[in-house]
Amino acid sequence: METSTIRIAIRKLPDQFDRSRITTVLDEIECALMDDGGVYVRAYADSMTITIEVPTKQLIDAAACLKDIGLV
Repeated sequence: METSTIRIAIRKLPDQFDRSRITTVLDEIECALMDDGGVYVRAYADSMTITIEVPTKQLIDAAACLKDIGLV
């Protein structure tokens, strides 16, 4: 399966996300994409960036869900 990657800078997360609890933010992102858009993703982070791997055929749905929760 072909995947695409979305990257979000942790420092640019909206205030509703707790930057000190990145694992919680990753869970929120994965749940929102799965529950709202039916998009199965893998989200992980390093010290500066959240990376979201999305099946390419669901990239537009993922972007729409991320916009709805205020990430893009």
